Amino acid sequence: MTTHSQTVSLRRVEKAGGKGKKMKRILIYFSIILLFLGGILIFWNSGRSAEKKGEYLVPGDVKEGWKIFAMKKCNACHSIWGEGGKGGPDLGSLPESYVTPSQLAALMWNHGPQMWGRMPARKIPYLKIERNEMADLFAFLYFLRYMDEPGNPSKGERLIEAKGCGKCHALKEGLKGDLSRWGMYVNPILWAQMMWNHAPQMEKEMKRKEIPWVEFKENEMVDLIAYIRGLTPGVEKVYLSPGDPQTGETLFKRKGCIKCHRPDEKLDLSKRKGFPTTIGRLAGLMWNHSHEMWKGMEEKGMERPILSAQEMADLVAYLFSTRYFDEPGDPNRGKSVFMKKRCDFCHTKGGKGPGLTKLKDRVSPIFMAHTMWNHGPEMWEQMNRAKISWQKIDPRELVDLMEYLNRGLP
Repeated sequence: MTTHSQTVSLRRVEKAGGKGKKMKRILIYFSIILLFLGGILIFWNSGRSAEKKGEYLVPGDVKEGWKIFAMKKCNACHSIWGEGGKGGPDLGSLPESYVTPSQLAALMWNHGPQMWGRMPARKIPYLKIERNEMADLFAFLYFLRYMDEPGNPSKGERLIEAKGCGKCHALKEGLKGDLSRWGMYVNPILWAQMMWNHAPQMEKEMKRKEIPWVEFKENEMVDLIAYIRGLTPGVEKVYLSPGDPQTGETLFKRKGCIKCHRPDEKLDLSKRKGFPTTIGRLAGLMWNHSHEMWKGMEEKGMERPILSAQEMADLVAYLFSTRYFDEPGDPNRGKSVFMKKRCDFCHTKGGKGPGLTKLKDRVSPIFMAHTMWNHGPEMWEQMNRAKISWQKIDPRELVDLMEYLNRGLP
């Protein structure tokens, strides 16, 4: 385990006791999230700007997006971790709903008529959104995908029993294997780091006691952390400074991760199906597959790397940053989508909508979401008059359509 001084990059006292308010806990928790996200946002602005000319994939500002979410009355229908409106889905609890910006843009497009139809009935004003505001909103909504809910302590307590943790770990301070001392470590990244470094020792002890290897599913790791954190309500909590994706990429190579997880191969983590959608799930996955990974290292003659807390944060930041970007689109398929979705009805010569040739090299997921939101009600009305149903689009089709539009219409 790293020393106390190595682990603590930022300290904050979290007061516990009493009923408190859930929103206050969420505000505190989200402030931690903002710290972690800072490094990734800087990486995108500096490292990915050359991927596309113009404004493609501008990530925006998470904190500003949080403000816009409330200012534009999104919270009148949508809650975040249970706080907010109940008319639409809780956007803090759907980690599989979207990963890339195109998936988010497609989700907004598909649900547009439903949202616009409900707003008048609920007396929610329709407010247009500026381009930079949509970028900020994207940053906020997108990054909620990677952050876990605060966790359910009751479920965590049941997991302690179900997983057999008590066979090796005590829950009272001062006893051998005391888990309560881990209650100060709030961020799942810290848990991933400590479990990675201590897993060989734990595996040895589990074999000695004939305890089968334990695996964690979905949000179980987060619930476990929530329960253990509650065992020390007055203790000063330990948080972690933001991970740096560029440093993480260097570590990914230097620590030997790339020897097994090479790009474009079977175990390429940036494209692997089923890659964890949140940090807590990543911590669980690392534990689940650690034995398998060590065995592979031994076969390759590799020494198992020890990771500091900050190194783990940098690696996590790098891995999640690679998940943001869409695969390249196909302009030929995009042309078919343009016709299939009846875009040609308005956006070709003689149509009532504006021409789209001027959009060459300007189209991005944020651009599409911004245009759809501000002009969607008008488009929806014109389509109803023409007796054309609202055309839903899947993310792959949207990526192809954007590539077609970025090439310029023939």
